[in-house]
Amino acid sequence: MKKLIKKIVVAAVATACIAGSAMSSFAASRVGWVDVKNSWYYYDQNGNPAANQWIDYDGDLYWVDENGKMVVQSWVKDGDSWYWVNSQGTRLSDCWIPITNQWYYVGADGKMLANTWFTQGNDTYYLKEDGSAAKGWVEIDGTWHYFDRLDCSMIRGASVDGYTIDADGNYVA
Repeated sequence: MKKLIKKIVVAAVATACIAGSAMSSFAASRVGWVDVKNSWYYYDQNGNPAANQWIDYDGDLYWVDENGKMVVQSWVKDGDSWYWVNSQGTRLSDCWIPITNQWYYVGADGKMLANTWFTQGNDTYYLKEDGSAAKGWVEIDGTWHYFDRLDCSMIRGASVDGYTIDADGNYVA
Protein backbone atom coordinates (compact mmCIF):
# COMPACT_ATOMS: atom_id res chain seq x y z
CA MET A 1 0.00 0.00 0.00
CA LYS A 2 2.84 2.43 0.84
CA LYS A 3 4.42 1.73 -2.55
CA LEU A 4 1.12 2.53 -4.29
CA ILE A 5 0.71 5.82 -2.40
CA LYS A 6 4.34 6.71 -3.14
CA LYS A 7 3.79 6.05 -6.89
CA ILE A 8 0.63 8.19 -6.88
CA VAL A 9 2.41 11.07 -5.10
CA VAL A 10 5.42 10.86 -7.47
CA ALA A 11 3.09 10.82 -10.49
CA ALA A 12 1.13 13.81 -9.14
CA VAL A 13 4.30 15.80 -8.48
CA ALA A 14 5.67 14.98 -11.94
CA THR A 15 2.38 16.01 -13.57
CA ALA A 16 2.40 19.29 -11.62
CA CYS A 17 5.99 20.00 -12.67
CA ILE A 18 5.23 19.31 -16.33
CA ALA A 19 2.11 21.50 -16.21
CA GLY A 20 4.02 24.27 -14.43
CA SER A 21 6.79 24.11 -17.01
CA ALA A 22 4.26 24.36 -19.84
CA MET A 23 2.59 27.34 -18.16
CA SER A 24 5.97 29.05 -17.69
CA SER A 25 6.77 28.56 -21.37
CA PHE A 26 3.36 29.94 -22.32
CA ALA A 27 3.79 32.99 -20.08
CA ALA A 28 7.28 33.67 -21.46
CA SER A 29 6.02 34.18 -25.02
CA ARG A 30 5.21 37.90 -24.95
CA VAL A 31 3.93 40.07 -27.76
CA GLY A 32 3.00 43.76 -27.62
CA TRP A 33 3.04 45.89 -24.46
CA VAL A 34 3.83 44.04 -21.23
CA ASP A 35 3.65 45.53 -17.72
CA VAL A 36 6.68 44.47 -15.69
CA LYS A 37 6.73 45.86 -12.15
CA ASN A 38 4.80 49.01 -13.18
CA SER A 39 6.98 49.73 -16.23
CA TRP A 40 5.94 49.02 -19.79
CA TYR A 41 8.04 47.04 -22.29
CA TYR A 42 7.27 46.26 -25.92
CA TYR A 43 7.86 42.85 -27.56
CA ASP A 44 7.67 42.22 -31.31
CA GLN A 45 5.76 39.34 -32.98
CA ASN A 46 8.69 37.01 -32.30
CA GLY A 47 8.73 37.85 -28.59
CA ASN A 48 11.91 39.95 -28.86
CA PRO A 49 12.10 43.15 -26.78
CA ALA A 50 12.24 46.41 -28.73
CA ALA A 51 15.01 48.87 -27.77
CA ASN A 52 16.01 52.45 -28.68
CA GLN A 53 13.16 53.01 -31.09
CA TRP A 54 9.73 54.51 -31.59
CA ILE A 55 6.78 52.12 -31.30
CA ASP A 56 3.72 53.10 -33.34
CA TYR A 57 0.73 51.84 -31.39
CA ASP A 58 -2.82 52.82 -32.34
CA GLY A 59 -1.53 55.91 -34.15
CA ASP A 60 0.55 57.19 -31.22
CA LEU A 61 4.34 57.02 -30.92
CA TYR A 62 6.13 55.72 -27.82
CA TRP A 63 9.90 55.56 -27.18
CA VAL A 64 11.51 52.52 -25.59
CA ASP A 65 15.02 52.97 -24.15
CA GLU A 66 18.09 50.71 -24.43
CA ASN A 67 16.50 48.29 -21.94
CA GLY A 68 13.19 48.25 -23.82
CA LYS A 69 11.40 50.27 -21.12
CA MET A 70 8.85 52.89 -22.23
CA VAL A 71 10.11 56.40 -21.47
CA VAL A 72 7.61 58.73 -19.77
CA GLN A 73 7.49 62.45 -18.91
CA SER A 74 10.87 63.15 -20.44
CA TRP A 75 12.84 64.45 -23.40
CA VAL A 76 13.96 61.78 -25.86
CA LYS A 77 16.94 62.34 -28.15
CA ASP A 78 16.63 60.53 -31.46
CA GLY A 79 19.44 61.35 -33.87
CA ASP A 80 20.01 65.11 -33.68
CA SER A 81 16.45 65.92 -32.59
CA TRP A 82 14.68 66.12 -29.24
CA TYR A 83 11.10 64.98 -28.62
CA TRP A 84 8.85 65.17 -25.56
CA VAL A 85 6.84 62.21 -24.27
CA ASN A 86 4.11 62.78 -21.70
CA SER A 87 3.28 60.85 -18.54
CA GLN A 88 1.54 58.15 -20.63
CA GLY A 89 4.64 57.83 -22.85
CA THR A 90 2.97 59.40 -25.91
CA ARG A 91 5.09 61.66 -28.13
CA LEU A 92 3.53 65.12 -28.29
CA SER A 93 3.39 67.38 -31.33
CA ASP A 94 2.44 70.96 -32.21
CA CYS A 95 2.21 72.21 -28.62
CA TRP A 96 3.93 74.10 -25.82
CA ILE A 97 5.71 72.10 -23.10
CA PRO A 98 6.08 73.84 -19.69
CA ILE A 99 9.04 72.57 -17.66
CA THR A 100 10.39 74.24 -14.52
CA ASN A 101 9.59 77.88 -15.34
CA GLN A 102 10.60 77.44 -18.99
CA TRP A 103 8.52 76.95 -22.13
CA TYR A 104 9.47 74.73 -25.08
CA TYR A 105 7.65 74.13 -28.34
CA VAL A 106 7.45 70.92 -30.36
CA GLY A 107 6.40 71.20 -34.00
CA ALA A 108 3.96 69.14 -36.05
CA ASP A 109 6.61 66.43 -36.45
CA GLY A 110 7.18 66.34 -32.68
CA LYS A 111 10.69 67.84 -32.87
CA MET A 112 11.63 70.50 -30.34
CA LEU A 113 12.16 73.86 -32.05
CA ALA A 114 15.48 75.52 -31.18
CA ASN A 115 17.53 78.50 -32.30
CA THR A 116 14.63 79.83 -34.36
CA TRP A 117 11.79 82.33 -34.54
CA PHE A 118 8.27 80.99 -34.11
CA THR A 119 4.94 82.74 -34.75
CA GLN A 120 1.64 81.54 -33.35
CA GLY A 121 -1.43 83.65 -34.02
CA ASN A 122 -0.38 87.29 -33.57
CA ASP A 123 2.49 86.48 -31.21
CA THR A 124 6.16 85.96 -32.05
CA TYR A 125 8.60 83.95 -29.96
CA TYR A 126 12.27 83.12 -30.12
CA LEU A 127 13.31 79.63 -29.11
CA LYS A 128 16.92 79.65 -27.92
CA GLU A 129 19.66 77.12 -28.66
CA ASP A 130 18.50 74.90 -25.76
CA GLY A 131 14.90 75.09 -27.05
CA SER A 132 13.58 77.25 -24.23
CA ALA A 133 11.57 80.34 -25.16
CA ALA A 134 13.41 83.64 -24.73
CA LYS A 135 12.39 85.89 -21.81
CA GLY A 136 13.39 89.47 -21.04
CA TRP A 137 16.00 91.33 -23.08
CA VAL A 138 17.72 89.12 -25.67
CA GLU A 139 20.14 90.04 -28.43
CA ILE A 140 19.50 88.08 -31.62
CA ASP A 141 21.69 88.60 -34.69
CA GLY A 142 22.91 91.95 -33.34
CA THR A 143 19.45 93.36 -32.54
CA TRP A 144 17.90 93.61 -29.07
CA HIS A 145 14.33 92.39 -28.45
CA TYR A 146 12.20 92.12 -25.33
CA PHE A 147 10.15 89.00 -24.57
CA ASP A 148 7.43 88.95 -21.92
CA ARG A 149 8.67 87.14 -18.81
CA LEU A 150 5.40 85.22 -18.35
CA ASP A 151 4.14 84.18 -21.79
CA CYS A 152 7.46 84.68 -23.65
CA SER A 153 5.87 86.64 -26.54
CA MET A 154 7.91 89.40 -28.15
CA ILE A 155 6.81 92.91 -27.16
CA ARG A 156 6.11 95.34 -30.04
CA GLY A 157 5.47 99.08 -30.14
CA ALA A 158 6.00 99.73 -26.43
CA SER A 159 8.42 101.06 -23.87
CA VAL A 160 10.10 98.61 -21.49
CA ASP A 161 12.45 99.62 -18.71
CA GLY A 162 12.56 103.11 -20.28
CA TYR A 163 13.67 101.75 -23.68
CA THR A 164 11.60 102.07 -26.84
CA ILE A 165 10.64 99.03 -28.91
CA ASP A 166 9.33 99.59 -32.44
CA ALA A 167 6.34 97.88 -34.14
CA ASP A 168 8.65 95.09 -35.40
CA GLY A 169 9.86 94.27 -31.88
CA ASN A 170 13.32 95.86 -32.28
CA TYR A 171 14.97 98.05 -29.65
CA VAL A 172 15.19 101.64 -30.91
CA ALA A 173 18.39 103.44 -29.89
